Amino acid sequence: MLGLTLSLLMWGLSASPAQAATVTDCQAEITDLKSLTISATFFGKNAAKAEDGLLLKLDAASAKLDEGKYQDAIDKLTDFKNAVIALDAGGKIDPDNDINASDLEAGADEAISCVQSLIDAQAPTAA
Repeated sequence: MLGLTLSLLMWGLSASPAQAATVTDCQAEITDLKSLTISATFFGKNAAKAEDGLLLKLDAASAKLDEGKYQDAIDKLTDFKNAVIALDAGGKIDPDNDINASDLEAGADEAISCVQSLIDAQAPTAA
């Protein structure tokens, strides 16, 4: 009987809808990612340019999000992530800093997931 009760309780918890993300939530994810990017340490003679380029990608993602162009925002966030991967592969991001390339990639993934949830919420559901 206890097993059945626990099963029903777990089913009830898993069946409850997850709280949907909002544009504000996703903008907060991008803002957090900007803060992480500013906190990272970049190497090389073009270190400032690399950081500025990443921040511009995040600004573009934020602007697309505000325009309701969610897929474009995801594309800009993906561009950011790919740039981080390339910079990391080139040894341009300090791996020993408190904020490293893995943190930036994870932040990008979180922001992408947030924006994707906005797209998913717009999709018509089958009746």
